[in-house]
Amino acid sequence: MRKSIPFAAILLFYSNFSIRAQNQGEGLFKATCAACHTIHKGRLVGPDLSGVYQRRSGDWLFRFISSSQKLVKEGDSTAVGLYNRHNRIPMPDNNLSQEQINSIIGYIQETDRQFSASAPAAAPTTDSTGLQYTQKLAPEGRALFYGYARFSNGASPCIDCHNINDQSALGGGKLALDLTGAYTKLGAEGIKAILNNPPFPVMQTALRDHQLKDHEIVAIISLFKSISERPGTYRAASTGGLFFIMISFVCALFILVHIYILYDNRKIT
Repeated sequence: MRKSIPFAAILLFYSNFSIRAQNQGEGLFKATCAACHTIHKGRLVGPDLSGVYQRRSGDWLFRFISSSQKLVKEGDSTAVGLYNRHNRIPMPDNNLSQEQINSIIGYIQETDRQFSASAPAAAPTTDSTGLQYTQKLAPEGRALFYGYARFSNGASPCIDCHNINDQSALGGGKLALDLTGAYTKLGAEGIKAILNNPPFPVMQTALRDHQLKDHEIVAIISLFKSISERPGTYRAASTGGLFFIMISFVCALFILVHIYILYDNRKIT
C-alpha cells in the first residue's frame, strides 16, 4: 500500500499539470487567436487551424505566430502564400513564449481529438447568429461610424482611426486601415469576430471596457455591406487625395488671378 502512494501522487501531479496547460492554451487561444481563426468551424479572417500542427513544423509555427510579417519579408514561401490567400491582411505580432505557444497548439490538438470522437457538425453556410445585414440598417451604422450617434458603452467613433469611401466629405482617421473593402475582404463573420475580440493592440485598447452591443455591430456591418454593393466604390477608394490636390490647385489659381487683377487695376497716386 505504501508503494502505491508515490505513484498515485505523481499521477495526480501530472494530471493537474495537464489540465492547467490545457486551460492556459484555451485561454490564450480565445484571447489571441479566436478573433481571426476557428477550429473545425471553417475559415474566418484567417484559416481554420484544425490540424495545423500536422501541416507545419513546431519551429515554423513558433516563428510565424511570433511575427508572421517577418517571415513574409524574408520571403518564406509558405508565409507569403498564406498572406496572399487571405487578402494580404497581416497577422499581428504576438509576444508569446515557447511554452505559451505549445499550450495553444496542445489546445488545438485536444479540440481535434474531441471533434473526431463526436459526430461532425455541418459547417455553417450563413451567419451563425441568423442576423440580417440590410440597407435599412446602413444609416444607423454610418451614424455610429462617424460619431453622429454614440456607442452605448462609450466607445470612440470608428472615424477616429479609420476611413471609408462612402462619398462623405468628412474623410477619416489614418491611424488604421481604410475599411471601404472590409466586407468584401472579411465577410460578416470576419468583421463580427474582430469587433467582438479585437486582435490588434490599438483596437484592443480602444475597446477595452467599451464592448460594442450586438445591434451596433450589425449596423456597422450593414454599412460596410452597403458600401461593398455600390458599383466602383472600392476601386475609387484611393482617389480622395488626388481630388483634394486638384481643389487646392484651383483655389490657388483663383487667388493668383484675383491678385493679378487687383494689382493691375490699382491707381498710382
